[in-house]
Order: sequence, then C-alpha cells, then structure tokens
Amino acid sequence: MNQEYCQISVENLTEQSLKDWLKQQAQIYQLPYLLAHAEDGVIWGNFDIDSGTLTTAREVFPECNFPELRLKTLEQCRVFGEAGEVLLWNSNGEWRSRLILQSKVLELIAQQKIGLIPEPQILWGTQGKNHGNFTLLSDGSQGLKHAVPIAVEQSYFSKDKNDLYRPVRLEVNHYFCYDSDGVARIFFSRLVSLKKEKIS
Repeated sequence: MNQEYCQISVENLTEQSLKDWLKQQAQIYQLPYLLAHAEDGVIWGNFDIDSGTLTTAREVFPECNFPELRLKTLEQCRVFGEAGEVLLWNSNGEWRSRLILQSKVLELIAQQKIGLIPEPQILWGTQGKNHGNFTLLSDGSQGLKHAVPIAVEQSYFSKDKNDLYRPVRLEVNHYFCYDSDGVARIFFSRLVSLKKEKIS
C-alpha cells in the first residue's frame, strides 16, 4: 500500500495527550473499538464516535483491576472498526502509527492488486456478564477474564458449565499479494470488528 495514506503523524505524544490522540483518530475515521497491549496486560475500550468519549474495561468493571491505558506501559494500540484501523506502536522509544482505510483496500482489491483472507479469531470466554456495551468474559477451563466492548446476551453462552463454547469472535482481515515469482505472501493484517456467534 502507498505510504501517503498509511502514515499518521505522531509528534510529542505524552501521558496526557495519549487518550486525546486516540479519541481524535476514532472520530476522524469512525472507529469504535480499542485494543491495546501493555506491559501489564490487555486493554479493551469503546469509543462513542459522536462525543469522542473513550470507555475502557477498567472503568466498567473496576472490581477486576484491569490494566490502565498509560503511555509508559503501552506497547501497541489499535483503534479499529469496519471503516479501517489505526495502529500505534513503540519502536525503540519512538512512537509510530499506521492507517489502513477500508475504502482504499477495496480499491486495491477491485484492481486485483491484493487479495483478502478473513479470519474470525475465537476469544476466550465460555461465560459472560453484561454491563452496558461491555461483556465480562470468563473461561470455564482457565478462569481467565477480560471485558470486550460488545454486548453478548446470555443466550449466546451454553447453560452447561462443562461446555467450553466461546461465542465472541475478533474479526481479522489479512491482505496478501504475489511477488515476482508468483508466491503469495501476507503483507499486513488489520482488526475489523467484534462479533458474537451462537452455538449451531
């Protein structure tokens, strides 16, 4: 993909400006979800596109003591949705970012310059508890907990505690192209959405 629509300027990012920068990206590109990886764990969040408000799992479920979104512990962060993805990451102490817009990707697919492999990744969580737009997921086999920014009704979970069905999916798109030898390779991937799927 061309550099002109893949790079976003990240200058003088501070602890105070991090959330404002992320909210700005979410509003500009209409991206409702946040997934961050920090030194102390995974951070899920949800943006209200109209107001620019960011709500994290830590705020919704304070009793779980989920990690806080902080620049000093942040490794990488994705703001994503159907319209695209903004990736922010730390490279040797310097913050970098990348933008992938779905509209641009569709143009390249239409021109047959790239191909698409969609992958629904199954997330941990055999049981869930709703609170607003978040669902606290716990896993029957491991006891792991995380809170995803999607409301998942109880009907999606098995009533049998021994059934390890996990209904939440993280939709990921992988994009590939062919090199001069005709070998296909994935050259980037992006997060698209969160989905829920009932037991068939």
